[in-house]
Amino acid sequence: MSLASERQLLRIVLLDTDPGASVQLSRRLMSLRSNPYELVQADSWSSARQLLAEGEFKAILARPSFLLEDWDSPVPVIHLASEPEFDQNPHQVDDSIWDQASAGELIRCLKYAIERHDLQSAISHASSYDALTGVCNRQMVQDRLTLGMRRALRTNQPLAVLFIDLDNFRHVNDTLGHGAGDVIIQEVVTRLRRVLRNTDTVGRMGGDEFAVIVEDYARASNLLHIAQKLTSEMAEPFFVETESLLLGCSIGIATYPEAGQTVDSLMLHANMAMLQAKGQRGCHYHFYDDRINLQANSLIEFETALRQALRRNQFELHYQPRVNLSTGKIVGLEGLIRWRHPERGLLGPNEFIPLAEETGLIVPMGYWVIARACHDLAQLQKRKMPPIHIAVNVSFRQFQDSQLLPTVKRLLEKTTIDPRWLEFELTETAVMQNPDQVLMTMQGMAGLGVRFSLDDFGTGFSSFMHLQRLPIDLLKIDRSFVKGIDSSGSDRQLVHAMIDLGHSLDLEVVAEGVEHRQQLDSLRQMGCDQVQGFFISPAMPFEELCYFLDAYRMGREDQKVIGESL
Repeated sequence: MSLASERQLLRIVLLDTDPGASVQLSRRLMSLRSNPYELVQADSWSSARQLLAEGEFKAILARPSFLLEDWDSPVPVIHLASEPEFDQNPHQVDDSIWDQASAGELIRCLKYAIERHDLQSAISHASSYDALTGVCNRQMVQDRLTLGMRRALRTNQPLAVLFIDLDNFRHVNDTLGHGAGDVIIQEVVTRLRRVLRNTDTVGRMGGDEFAVIVEDYARASNLLHIAQKLTSEMAEPFFVETESLLLGCSIGIATYPEAGQTVDSLMLHANMAMLQAKGQRGCHYHFYDDRINLQANSLIEFETALRQALRRNQFELHYQPRVNLSTGKIVGLEGLIRWRHPERGLLGPNEFIPLAEETGLIVPMGYWVIARACHDLAQLQKRKMPPIHIAVNVSFRQFQDSQLLPTVKRLLEKTTIDPRWLEFELTETAVMQNPDQVLMTMQGMAGLGVRFSLDDFGTGFSSFMHLQRLPIDLLKIDRSFVKGIDSSGSDRQLVHAMIDLGHSLDLEVVAEGVEHRQQLDSLRQMGCDQVQGFFISPAMPFEELCYFLDAYRMGREDQKVIGESL
């Protein structure tokens, strides 16, 4: 048995109408023991394309007469010249070689052309496709969308862009690592392909964002069906090793030409629709319409005004008292930010804090709140007010800021306040985003003498173990649980259990949102330590607070009415 028959030969298509010449060329190649190639003759481009479709071929050797036609070849094409002298390669040809060249020269030419073609294909693939998933990258999606829009315009067929964003994906990277995140991204692509047709384009726009181009879907109901199937697929849990994760997704849909007549406008409007979908909990999709554009413009204006508010000192810090149920004394204040908008009046935090968190303004805004609280605490001390805790909310984003510790230290030194009376509130959800990092920052802050409370307790996913580790002094039960303690037996049992849990950890427990006398009496019976809410007082500006504190103290000392009522 010959060496040629023992090893797998690489097949080459020979475009030639002369069978005799083909046999001679094959014999010349086979004369070399190291020859890696096998020639398969085709007498037309049609035959050559059929061979390429049926089996794996590495290149095409073509006689000059075949190069007069237009062709599109997935493998390199080499001009088999009839003359030894040629100035340049014909158009679209990868290389040229004389048909009477030695076998060694022919092998080197084929090897060079194939390797160069493979390298160019790899470079082209890397520049057009996502390395992790193998789907189109952002640039390729835009190119495909350009071509798709031209086809849609020419054939009068529908086209839509779906912009898909995973919910809570950052939490996966933070808790399980980027390797787990990569596994989920690959699974997302698998699910997308399971739903979509082969003719639909799937692309990864970056991170956890994907784009899908759907062409020729005939009816709007079909597009709606696709969106519903995608949301159903993404609502299923993702499995990473032993972990089961529910992420969900938000899908924005923009149709051509109704939602945009350029690639940029169509992608922008699909993204805007996705943000609308993200405003709802769980897996949702949203179709773009002009109202979203108006809302987006309004949002941009509102963001600009919010940035100006920081520079123009339009924020105020209002304070809501906390009362000790055993003594009836006001023992703490929660600082709540307000925005004195020049046109809309006084705005509560719910109207601008979400935008501040999204844009990153929450960090400088948080520093303003801390600075204002330190200033007001110093003013209370100068007015000879009894010692009282002032608590301010700190976002998780601010907790990640490297300047938090030195800034708080500088403010404490500047205002000369006793740090024991400054309190930072963290939400349970913020704590659980990265418990180890939060613990490290809290320990550094606790070294300055400040104390911590856990806000909105019961709304997150903190465990007994995490609560034991954190240097917190108070648990604040969320108002959503307090609201139903007089009408719902389950809410009452739940709040009672939270109070017992807090006491088992040697923590004081504060109930938020107390609005009625019956709620206060129930909380006292359960052993709750402090209450806060409209039944005591709404949040008020600092000067009004000072009058309130004086009146409250004088009323308790002189008449004992308020103390008895509490």
